Formats: sequence, C-alpha cells, structure tokens
Amino acid sequence: MGAPLAVAAVRSPWGRRAGLAIGTAVVGAALVPLALIGTLMSPASDIDMNNVTCAMSDMKLGASGLNLTAEQTRNSETIVSTGANMGVPVRGQVIAIATAMQESSLRNLDGGDRDSVGLFQQRPSQGWGTVAQIMNPVYASTQFYRHLLAVPGWQKMAVTDAAQAVQNSGFPEAYAKHEARAVSVVAGMSSGGVEQINAATGCTPLSSPASSNVKGYVAVALQQTGKPYVWGATGPDSFDCSGLIVYAWRQMGKQLKVRTSQQMYDVSVPVPAGSEQSGDLIFTEFGQQDGMAGPAHVLIVVGPGLAVEAPRTGLDVRVRKYDPKTENMRFGRLPESQMTTISTQA
Repeated sequence: MGAPLAVAAVRSPWGRRAGLAIGTAVVGAALVPLALIGTLMSPASDIDMNNVTCAMSDMKLGASGLNLTAEQTRNSETIVSTGANMGVPVRGQVIAIATAMQESSLRNLDGGDRDSVGLFQQRPSQGWGTVAQIMNPVYASTQFYRHLLAVPGWQKMAVTDAAQAVQNSGFPEAYAKHEARAVSVVAGMSSGGVEQINAATGCTPLSSPASSNVKGYVAVALQQTGKPYVWGATGPDSFDCSGLIVYAWRQMGKQLKVRTSQQMYDVSVPVPAGSEQSGDLIFTEFGQQDGMAGPAHVLIVVGPGLAVEAPRTGLDVRVRKYDPKTENMRFGRLPESQMTTISTQA
C-alpha cells in the first residue's frame, strides 16, 4: 500500500477487539493457541537468523572467483568504504563498483579518453575537479556518489541505467555485464555485509540482519487479531497490511524507516521459500504500484505455512495458512539497519 508514514501512539496491544478467548485467539475460523503466543514471546537468543541462503556466495576480496590484484582490492575497499561513510545504500556501492570496473578495471589511471583520469575516468574539463583531485580515489568516489544521489529515482533504476545517468558514457549498456561481480566485491568487504541489492541479485548477510526482538514483534501482531483493516492505519485500533508491521515493531522499541509494502520489499533480505522463519515477511499481489513493479500486500510469517495479516477492507486482522507453491509469494527479512531504536511509552 502507499500510505504516508504515520507514527502510531504506543498503547497496550490488547485492544478492545483483540478477539482473545481463554486458551485461544479467535481469528475468523482459525484458532491460535495462546501457548503459541507464549512461545513467541520467550527469549529470542535461540533464534537462528544466520542461515539465509543467498544468490551470491560470501567471499573475501581476492578470493577465488574475484581474482583482484592488490591495487584493485585497495581501490574497491576505498570505493565501498567511502560510500558507507556517506550513508550510500549498498545498491549505490554496487553501482559505483560496476562503474569503476567498466571505466578503469578498478585501477587509478592517469590517462584515458581525452582528459579522463582516475577510477571513474572523470574529466576535469567537465567540472569533476582538478587532475590531482580526481586522482585521489576518495575524492573521485565521493564525486561519483554525489552525482549518483542527485539522480532522481536512481535506486529504482537498473545498475547500467543509474551508472549511465552519472557517466554519460558512449557505451551506456557496458556497465550491466559487471553487476554480478560488483555484488561479490561489495559482499566481500570485511567491514560489513550486503543486506540487499535487489530481488534478483540476492544478498550476502555477514551478520544477523534482523532484530533480536523478532518473537515479541510477532506476538504483538498476533494480539491484534480481530481488529479492523483501515487503509493507512498503523494502530492501535485498526491497521492496513504494512501498518500492522510498523505497529508491532514499534511496541518492541523499533521505528521502521520504511512504511509501505513496496518499501519493505525493496530493503528486505531475500529469503528462499521454504527457509522462512517466524517474523519474516511475505510479499504478494505483484504488479505496478505507484508506477513501479512491486507487491501490494505484505504478511508476517508466524511459522512455516502460517501467517498473520491485515488483509483488506471488510476483513479483520487474521491468521491464515499459506502455500508458496500455489500462491505467488516472495519472502524477505527486514534488516535491523532499517530500524531506529526508540523509547516506547505506556
């Protein structure tokens, strides 16, 4: 859904329409044992969040398959660390690496076409800086990122289109061939992990990407069963599909940086069907949303085959079974980098 970000009041999650009975939570025809809620609220230290299978293998720079020289490794580290220090999302770092692979093979060249120099073959005559400045890899990387961030909608572009918007190359399709290798280079950085590139290229989480409060967040979502669906609502008395997720995390002291199902899909770590865990998200109803391809609906995994959701107008928050073999579903896990710690109020 596309509702604007709304900050929910923090109250007791046990609302007047929670639909709870002694021993069970009533969700339409489904019964959710309170024992399940109790289990989900137990300490989260036993949650295994480190077995996500991703499309790209975790590898260090210079490892087999990357074959980077010492100079290429050093320059790659500079490009990625500069982007990280600027707060550039991982996807932007991949675009930068792919661009430098095409322009200079990750070498700090002192010449090129006309007056082009450096990692990105930037031209002093085009306002990128002096030769001395551009030959500084940190400066050159910073300039590339500043120009990239100024491109409207760059995060929704294909890697080659975003790179071309910055570089204005005579070979605009040349960057695409470097994307997969660029993902591996960024994933190989020892200082952090790739949490999300896009739904197609996958992820390489080098550390647990999700909050340790997963069980409590799922329990809060379950406690909202029976409350009405209202588009744009984030609780405590009504919810839309993503608003339920925003509210449940907020009760755990986490304010999400994303609000809609589309935004959640864009930043989530892809999880293969069959590997989903309690707290993961299920994205459905794919199509054009606000001019972009993505999901119109999101659910929360309670356990394999069981989800809690705020379905649509006329249907209250409920628990239902799901089957990824017969339903068009994709699974994801919100990384903790998309959450801000807040102080909850009674």
